[in-house]
Amino acid sequence: MRRLWATILVLGGVLGVGCGSARAQTGVYAMASGGFVGSSVTSIGSQNGYSQFGGTFGLYGTILPLGPLKLGADGRYIIESSGGSTQYGNQLQSGLFGPRLALFSHAVPFSPYVQFEIGEASTNYGRFASRSSSFAYQAQFGLDYTLIPHFDLRIEYGTGTIGSDVGGREGMQQIGAGLVFRFF
Repeated sequence: MRRLWATILVLGGVLGVGCGSARAQTGVYAMASGGFVGSSVTSIGSQNGYSQFGGTFGLYGTILPLGPLKLGADGRYIIESSGGSTQYGNQLQSGLFGPRLALFSHAVPFSPYVQFEIGEASTNYGRFASRSSSFAYQAQFGLDYTLIPHFDLRIEYGTGTIGSDVGGREGMQQIGAGLVFRFF
Protein backbone atom coordinates (compact mmCIF):
# COMPACT_ATOMS: atom_id res chain seq x y z
CA MET A 1 0.00 0.00 0.00
CA ARG A 2 2.85 2.40 0.82
CA ARG A 3 4.45 1.61 -2.52
CA LEU A 4 1.22 2.55 -4.31
CA TRP A 5 0.92 5.91 -2.48
CA ALA A 6 4.62 6.63 -3.13
CA THR A 7 4.07 5.94 -6.83
CA ILE A 8 1.06 8.26 -6.95
CA LEU A 9 3.04 10.99 -5.17
CA VAL A 10 5.96 10.70 -7.62
CA LEU A 11 3.61 10.71 -10.61
CA GLY A 12 1.87 13.78 -9.19
CA GLY A 13 5.22 15.55 -8.98
CA VAL A 14 6.04 14.61 -12.56
CA LEU A 15 2.65 15.88 -13.71
CA GLY A 16 3.10 19.10 -11.76
CA VAL A 17 6.55 19.78 -13.25
CA GLY A 18 5.55 18.74 -16.77
CA CYS A 19 2.36 20.76 -16.85
CA GLY A 20 3.66 24.25 -16.20
CA SER A 21 2.96 25.51 -19.72
CA ALA A 22 -0.54 24.02 -19.87
CA ARG A 23 -1.88 25.18 -16.54
CA ALA A 24 -5.51 25.38 -17.66
CA GLN A 25 -5.66 21.60 -17.84
CA THR A 26 -4.20 20.48 -14.53
CA GLY A 27 -6.65 19.12 -12.01
CA VAL A 28 -7.59 16.70 -9.26
CA TYR A 29 -10.77 14.65 -9.07
CA ALA A 30 -12.82 12.46 -6.77
CA MET A 31 -15.60 10.18 -7.99
CA ALA A 32 -18.04 7.73 -6.53
CA SER A 33 -17.42 4.59 -8.55
CA GLY A 34 -18.62 1.06 -8.94
CA GLY A 35 -17.13 -1.87 -10.73
CA PHE A 36 -17.75 -5.38 -11.93
CA VAL A 37 -15.10 -8.06 -12.38
CA GLY A 38 -16.20 -10.82 -14.73
CA SER A 39 -16.08 -14.55 -14.19
CA SER A 40 -13.39 -16.83 -15.61
CA VAL A 41 -12.96 -20.54 -16.13
CA THR A 42 -9.55 -22.20 -16.63
CA SER A 43 -8.17 -25.70 -16.37
CA ILE A 44 -7.35 -25.14 -12.66
CA GLY A 45 -10.72 -23.77 -11.56
CA SER A 46 -13.41 -21.15 -11.99
CA GLN A 47 -14.04 -17.68 -10.58
CA ASN A 48 -17.49 -16.11 -10.29
CA GLY A 49 -17.98 -12.48 -11.23
CA TYR A 50 -18.41 -9.91 -8.47
CA SER A 51 -19.17 -6.22 -8.00
CA GLN A 52 -17.98 -3.55 -5.61
CA PHE A 53 -18.48 0.16 -4.91
CA GLY A 54 -16.28 2.94 -3.55
CA GLY A 55 -14.22 5.83 -4.84
CA THR A 56 -11.75 6.84 -7.52
CA PHE A 57 -9.26 9.64 -6.79
CA GLY A 58 -6.64 11.08 -9.09
CA LEU A 59 -4.93 13.89 -10.86
CA TYR A 60 -4.30 14.74 -14.48
CA GLY A 61 -2.33 17.28 -16.43
CA THR A 62 -1.65 18.44 -19.95
CA ILE A 63 1.86 17.78 -21.24
CA LEU A 64 1.42 18.85 -24.86
CA PRO A 65 -1.37 21.26 -25.87
CA LEU A 66 -2.31 20.87 -29.54
CA GLY A 67 -4.89 23.61 -29.98
CA PRO A 68 -8.18 22.29 -28.57
CA LEU A 69 -6.63 18.80 -28.19
CA LYS A 70 -4.74 18.30 -24.95
CA LEU A 71 -2.32 15.38 -24.69
CA GLY A 72 -1.47 14.63 -21.10
CA ALA A 73 -1.28 12.03 -18.36
CA ASP A 74 -3.59 10.75 -15.66
CA GLY A 75 -2.82 8.92 -12.42
CA ARG A 76 -5.53 7.41 -10.24
CA TYR A 77 -6.19 5.31 -7.17
CA ILE A 78 -9.35 3.18 -6.97
CA ILE A 79 -10.64 1.68 -3.74
CA GLU A 80 -13.89 -0.28 -3.84
CA SER A 81 -15.52 -2.96 -1.72
CA SER A 82 -18.86 -4.50 -0.84
CA GLY A 83 -19.91 -6.72 1.97
CA GLY A 84 -22.56 -9.34 2.28
CA SER A 85 -21.96 -11.42 -0.84
CA THR A 86 -19.25 -13.47 0.91
CA GLN A 87 -17.82 -13.54 4.41
CA TYR A 88 -14.87 -11.38 3.23
CA GLY A 89 -16.76 -9.06 0.88
CA ASN A 90 -15.53 -8.05 -2.54
CA GLN A 91 -12.44 -5.84 -2.40
CA LEU A 92 -10.57 -4.06 -5.19
CA GLN A 93 -7.77 -1.52 -4.98
CA SER A 94 -5.72 -0.32 -7.91
CA GLY A 95 -3.26 2.32 -8.96
CA LEU A 96 -3.21 3.19 -12.66
CA PHE A 97 -1.24 5.67 -14.76
CA GLY A 98 -1.18 6.49 -18.45
CA PRO A 99 -1.73 8.88 -21.35
CA ARG A 100 -4.83 11.04 -21.69
CA LEU A 101 -6.29 12.85 -24.70
CA ALA A 102 -8.94 15.51 -24.12
CA LEU A 103 -10.82 17.95 -26.32
CA PHE A 104 -10.99 21.24 -24.42
CA SER A 105 -12.30 24.61 -25.53
CA HIS A 106 -13.48 27.59 -23.52
CA ALA A 107 -16.26 28.03 -26.11
CA VAL A 108 -18.28 25.04 -24.81
CA PRO A 109 -18.84 23.90 -21.21
CA PHE A 110 -17.89 20.24 -21.77
CA SER A 111 -14.68 18.37 -22.45
CA PRO A 112 -14.70 14.72 -23.64
CA TYR A 113 -11.61 12.60 -22.98
CA VAL A 114 -10.15 9.15 -23.47
CA GLN A 115 -7.24 7.59 -21.62
CA PHE A 116 -5.42 4.28 -21.44
CA GLU A 117 -3.79 3.28 -18.17
CA ILE A 118 -1.71 0.45 -16.80
CA GLY A 119 -0.79 -0.41 -13.25
CA GLU A 120 -1.42 -2.80 -10.40
CA ALA A 121 -4.70 -4.05 -8.96
CA SER A 122 -5.17 -6.04 -5.80
CA THR A 123 -8.32 -7.97 -5.03
CA ASN A 124 -9.55 -10.74 -2.78
CA TYR A 125 -11.79 -12.08 -5.57
CA GLY A 126 -14.61 -12.08 -3.01
CA ARG A 127 -13.25 -15.34 -1.58
CA PHE A 128 -10.14 -14.63 0.49
CA ALA A 129 -9.27 -12.71 3.67
CA SER A 130 -6.31 -10.98 2.00
CA ARG A 131 -5.82 -9.44 -1.44
CA SER A 132 -3.36 -10.52 -4.10
CA SER A 133 -1.91 -8.17 -6.71
CA SER A 134 -1.63 -8.44 -10.47
CA PHE A 135 -1.00 -6.34 -13.56
CA ALA A 136 -4.07 -4.39 -14.72
CA TYR A 137 -4.96 -2.14 -17.60
CA GLN A 138 -8.00 -0.07 -18.38
CA ALA A 139 -9.32 2.37 -20.98
CA GLN A 140 -11.57 5.16 -19.71
CA PHE A 141 -13.99 7.30 -21.68
CA GLY A 142 -15.50 10.32 -20.01
CA LEU A 143 -16.89 13.80 -20.09
CA ASP A 144 -16.15 16.79 -17.85
CA TYR A 145 -18.90 19.42 -17.72
CA THR A 146 -18.01 22.83 -16.28
CA LEU A 147 -20.36 23.82 -13.46
CA ILE A 148 -18.54 27.02 -12.45
CA PRO A 149 -15.00 28.15 -13.29
CA HIS A 150 -12.47 25.57 -12.07
CA PHE A 151 -15.15 23.03 -11.03
CA ASP A 152 -16.40 20.30 -13.36
CA LEU A 153 -18.85 17.45 -13.05
CA ARG A 154 -17.35 14.22 -14.41
CA ILE A 155 -18.97 11.04 -15.70
CA GLU A 156 -16.85 8.12 -16.83
CA TYR A 157 -16.91 4.53 -18.08
CA GLY A 158 -13.86 2.26 -18.02
CA THR A 159 -13.12 -1.23 -19.27
CA GLY A 160 -10.02 -3.40 -18.94
CA THR A 161 -8.64 -6.55 -17.31
CA ILE A 162 -6.98 -7.79 -14.14
CA GLY A 163 -5.41 -11.14 -13.24
CA SER A 164 -7.56 -14.03 -12.07
CA ASP A 165 -6.96 -16.21 -9.02
CA VAL A 166 -7.48 -19.26 -11.26
CA GLY A 167 -5.00 -18.10 -13.90
CA GLY A 168 -5.65 -16.04 -16.98
CA ARG A 169 -7.33 -12.64 -17.02
CA GLU A 170 -10.74 -11.31 -15.99
CA GLY A 171 -12.62 -8.42 -17.54
CA MET A 172 -13.13 -5.36 -15.35
CA GLN A 173 -15.67 -2.59 -15.96
CA GLN A 174 -16.22 0.56 -13.92
CA ILE A 175 -18.50 3.56 -13.94
CA GLY A 176 -18.07 6.74 -11.96
CA ALA A 177 -19.37 10.23 -11.37
CA GLY A 178 -17.83 13.01 -9.36
CA LEU A 179 -16.18 16.41 -9.23
CA VAL A 180 -13.01 17.81 -10.80
CA PHE A 181 -11.10 20.83 -9.52
CA ARG A 182 -8.95 22.48 -12.22
CA PHE A 183 -6.11 24.51 -10.70
CA PHE A 184 -5.93 27.14 -13.46
